[in-house]
Amino acid sequence: MSNNFNELQAAETFLMVVNSGGFAAAAKLKGENPSSVSRSVAQLEAHLNIRLLNRTTRQVRITEAGEIYKLHAQRMLDSQQEARDAITQLQSGQPQGTVRISLPVIVGEKILAHRLSEFHARYPDVQLQVDLSNRNAMIVEEGLDIALRVGPLQDSTLRARKIATIWRKLYAAPSYLEQHGIPKTPADLIDHQCIAFSQRGDLKEWEFWPRHGQGPSQKHRVISWLSCSSPIMVVRAIEAGLGLGRSADWMILDALARGELVEIFQDWYCDNPATGGLPMYLVFPPGLSSQLSLKTRVVADFLEQIVQAEFKKAEKTSIC
Repeated sequence: MSNNFNELQAAETFLMVVNSGGFAAAAKLKGENPSSVSRSVAQLEAHLNIRLLNRTTRQVRITEAGEIYKLHAQRMLDSQQEARDAITQLQSGQPQGTVRISLPVIVGEKILAHRLSEFHARYPDVQLQVDLSNRNAMIVEEGLDIALRVGPLQDSTLRARKIATIWRKLYAAPSYLEQHGIPKTPADLIDHQCIAFSQRGDLKEWEFWPRHGQGPSQKHRVISWLSCSSPIMVVRAIEAGLGLGRSADWMILDALARGELVEIFQDWYCDNPATGGLPMYLVFPPGLSSQLSLKTRVVADFLEQIVQAEFKKAEKTSIC
């Protein structure tokens, strides 16, 4: 093997082969011939003393070792870029580089989308790669810098910053209530159609806590003919008079203002007041908080700022 072998360059070529689906596609991206790309990956395998790709005349398949190395290769390249960004930022005093974010769809479309011009004007040298999804993205495996999570955190290895609390309420359209009547207590829900937000479609019960006094919570089975992982679809179904449903008020301010939705059970909480409702976190890959790059910190601070502003607007509106 040549003494000039550069593992970072070879790792980048390997990732291009994996992500593009073959040597020919990677060679086209790099502006090289396929034999040169194949030779670079072969040198990397010799350097590591393990096969990363299984090659046939028709296709290239990544091996188990290749899957493991793929994660570390991406981290090496990210670290190299972060080092360059840090030096550039030290010289210029301005955040620069790409920040990869995962957000729930409604947060991206209803909050971030309307503030993008403000962010870009403030940080013109920061590029955002935003993945909008209601799933919990794998932060480390997918190379994300920031993700937004709602509810208790399942992974204790991730760094987290609590930025807000969500309080849900029960809503219905006037048309639904005219046809089916108004439930007076949580126990009455058994006689009503419910629209449920659920990541897996397995929600069976809703729990309620009294707003006044120290009484126990109540759990009641609900009949949910529609459950989905999109809070927007839940809201749209409630607005259409298809059933009762829970939502955070910041999601439905316009519908409330137009009288298209009304709150049910004003004497009951949909979230446990003892735990302060559903927490909302910004989460980061494992490490020390002080190790967050400047570009990541400014994006995280901006997300916290705009989320809190949206929630405060909803709070003031509901009080009025």
